[in-house]
Amino acid sequence: MTKLRGFLLLLISIPVFILLLWLVALPDSIIKTTIEDFISNNAGHNITASINGLKKGVFFTLYADNFELKKEKTTLNEPSAILRITDISAKINPLYLLKKQLAFSVRAKMGTGDIEGSFKLPVGTTRFREGSSLKIERAEINAIPHLQAVGFKGSGLISANLNLKNNIVDITFETSNAEINNLARGLPLPLNSFQAIQGALQFEGNTIKVTSISLEGDKGYARLKGDINNGVMNLTLELMPLTDKLKPVEMMLISRYQISPGYYVVPIEGPLL
Repeated sequence: MTKLRGFLLLLISIPVFILLLWLVALPDSIIKTTIEDFISNNAGHNITASINGLKKGVFFTLYADNFELKKEKTTLNEPSAILRITDISAKINPLYLLKKQLAFSVRAKMGTGDIEGSFKLPVGTTRFREGSSLKIERAEINAIPHLQAVGFKGSGLISANLNLKNNIVDITFETSNAEINNLARGLPLPLNSFQAIQGALQFEGNTIKVTSISLEGDKGYARLKGDINNGVMNLTLELMPLTDKLKPVEMMLISRYQISPGYYVVPIEGPLL
């Protein structure tokens, strides 16, 4: 009986000890710095993360006022916001610590849209395990500062699914009630305004692979593909215009890009910013 009592006390004391470590021995500042450093070190060149208003809750919960990704100041540009989310709550699953994994779930807002995700990360590494994912539901397009910074103008809602594994991020997305302008920045194209967009991207290190982004507008259809490496675009924009909706001057503008009747391919190259 004494051995059984001792065993039961040990079982009870372990979670109590872990909870005390969480509440007392792990300051908010260490958690904040650890998260910011991890994201900054893995988000790509000249990108930093910052968290404001982070605080711990009981039973392995975290709360923060907002989280922001920024592109650092260069010799030519001021620091610019890439992404900002607010009203963040997260919960760590302590059972995964026994497997030497860090597993946690997140809820947040992007504009008025909802964000929900779950992540698994082996302790001591910077590689996400299979099963890490993030879902964005009906966030405003203009709540993504980076799109405005690179010259895109638009309104409407965007939903997306992100899957993370081994520091590779696969993204699929679609828009609704959208009006996107100035997509082919700097090119005098008649098809430069779209109402429906969906596509797939892959992020790995400093490379963005644009698998395919299809676009539909009043004057026709387009498809964007290629890659962006270290901030330099190497993309092609395929145009399939509705010729009866184009003015003669618009037809003249795209004539140099014609591959076959009704099909045009426009190179988009150079720095993203």
